Amino acid sequence: MVDSSSDDSSSSSSDSEESSSEEKEDDRHTSKGKNKYRIPKFTKSGSWTSADLVNIKKNWPHLRNFDDNVLKNTSLKELANLGKNKSDGHKALSRLMAANFEAATSFPETVESGTDDCMGLVHKSRFLRGYVGDPQELWIQARKHLGPDGLDPIANYEMVTLGVGDLMTPKVWSEVHKPNSNVLSIRMLSKKSVDEAWRDPDKSETPKEFESLRELQSAMSTLECAIHRIMPWNLSFKTLLLFLTSNDFGASDLSGKSVSISFTANFVDEILRANARNWEEKKKFFSHQDLCSRWSSFLSRNLQQTKSVDPPKRKEKSKPGPSDRKVRVPAWICRKFNAGDCDKKEDKHPSYWDPSFILKHLCSKITEKGKLCFENHPECHHK
Repeated sequence: MVDSSSDDSSSSSSDSEESSSEEKEDDRHTSKGKNKYRIPKFTKSGSWTSADLVNIKKNWPHLRNFDDNVLKNTSLKELANLGKNKSDGHKALSRLMAANFEAATSFPETVESGTDDCMGLVHKSRFLRGYVGDPQELWIQARKHLGPDGLDPIANYEMVTLGVGDLMTPKVWSEVHKPNSNVLSIRMLSKKSVDEAWRDPDKSETPKEFESLRELQSAMSTLECAIHRIMPWNLSFKTLLLFLTSNDFGASDLSGKSVSISFTANFVDEILRANARNWEEKKKFFSHQDLCSRWSSFLSRNLQQTKSVDPPKRKEKSKPGPSDRKVRVPAWICRKFNAGDCDKKEDKHPSYWDPSFILKHLCSKITEKGKLCFENHPECHHK
């Protein structure tokens, strides 16, 4: 392409000189066995059109992996370096993103008034870039704008696409709109709680315990998803979810499967109430660092309480007496002799039911030591 302006001509000549130097450098690389990158002949540098980029990528196949937005404002010299070294691509991309950030902060976008019915027709401000600064500061700005009670609750959010269509109840929808809610509990999203709420919506919901760690994790994800749909600026619960994910939901710090689930659910409810108070008092929500220290103190406090509770005293069993001990009396001891009514005078005699089986006249009394007496007197005469 040709431009008749003198400035562009001078820039073209400078680019030509750069191109010549690059070609010489490429020749030196070729002599060393490296690939040669040809520099396309352009009369301008930067602000490339789509057609320009097609020609550039045709000459430098390696640049085909780069997005056009990255290459669009890159100089010809930088493009040549990108074609030779992959690491330079990361530098160029970093510089591009830094420039984009400066442009975004230096030239704020003016948002025009418009209509938004939150269902079909939405205002273009919903498609603005996400907030770059501290999410806690965004929380404070939202508190000043919305007031203590948050938003008016509705339950019309489409959640089926996200896979949590029937996991939210009217009671949870009502409470989750209010960042200052001191009623919201993670147990309200347990399977038993949800099932009971849908069976009898008029019945007051009593949160039920979780049966597994997976069920608790599902409840956490569901609540985070709902809060994000209602208040995309509210990252307080997402911060809690990320903390517990990094902490393996307390499994590494707590012993016992059921204890771990109960303790972790109690911790979630405590943070929900604490963040609700912070919202009321126009304070920041708990950051990841805050949650780390809070978890340590919560864990220490609850474990001490568990240890301080005396275990239930076991009833001491009375020592079994001679009659309580289960000692087997041998079948070859004559029972009639021990009862005092055996008519046989011999110490050994055939049994009454089998002549081949010999009975002995020995005492079958169980002593205090739990052993048979085995003396020659009958048990009825035992002293």
